[in-house]
Amino acid sequence: MMACAEICQTSANVMLMGSDLHKHTCAVCAEVCEECARSCEEVGDMQECVDACRRCAESCRKMAA
Repeated sequence: MMACAEICQTSANVMLMGSDLHKHTCAVCAEVCEECARSCEEVGDMQECVDACRRCAESCRKMAA
């Protein structure tokens, strides 16, 4: 979860800088968010986290395109 939070913050910062590199950070962010969602599912009773990670992953995939 900490890696997910960190890459989300990094991706947001790169986008705020206006860098075209955001496509790369967003692509990685989507992967990390999907992994975080799977991990939270395994832990159980964390559906809110699972849903948030999946929404973030989808948003990041769109930004990476």
